[in-house]
Amino acid sequence: MKESDTVLDTIKKRRSVRRFDGTKISDEYMEQVLEAARWAPSGANAQPWRFIVVTEKEKLKSIAERCYYKAFKSRHVGEAGAVVVICADPDAGSQTYQLDAAIAGTNMTLTATSLGIGSCWIGAFEEQSLKNMLNIPEKLKLIALIAFGYEVGKASVPPRLPLSSIVHRETYDGTNEPNIVMKNRYSGPFSVIGKLLRVLFNRR
Repeated sequence: MKESDTVLDTIKKRRSVRRFDGTKISDEYMEQVLEAARWAPSGANAQPWRFIVVTEKEKLKSIAERCYYKAFKSRHVGEAGAVVVICADPDAGSQTYQLDAAIAGTNMTLTATSLGIGSCWIGAFEEQSLKNMLNIPEKLKLIALIAFGYEVGKASVPPRLPLSSIVHRETYDGTNEPNIVMKNRYSGPFSVIGKLLRVLFNRR
């Protein structure tokens, strides 16, 4: 198998896991996940990212209380084997520091997938409260959290819009723009309504 095929297979296998068994992730595996982040590209090679790894159970539960999206509590954060808090320094020398940090996070989730570890991006949180809790300097911007752990059950495969509706050649051509039915079926909240309901009722 070609290396490119292996990478694409890993990308397709990655899921947003929202139920973990709480098992600790080995230091060796976490080191590989973090090493993958270290090798991410960044504007002017500024490497603006900073990572806080949290594994203490009580602290994970406290973090979970500060992460939620509207009616949906991020309970899985408290069940994770580890949470990586991704911060970035706006003054590090990269105008794209937020994108840089997100790329580093993606490297982490894909490496975790290749190691049999599930992950879930957390983008809704109480930034100032987490900064106070984790002693994060005010100058740093909290970009996201990623929960890592061993999955309970099997996350469903999320639908994807077809390439024909999102790729344009040479110039933008809106003739294949997805209609409202396609959008609701393949993207947005309605495409994952079953998953959202399971999260809401703690049947993830």
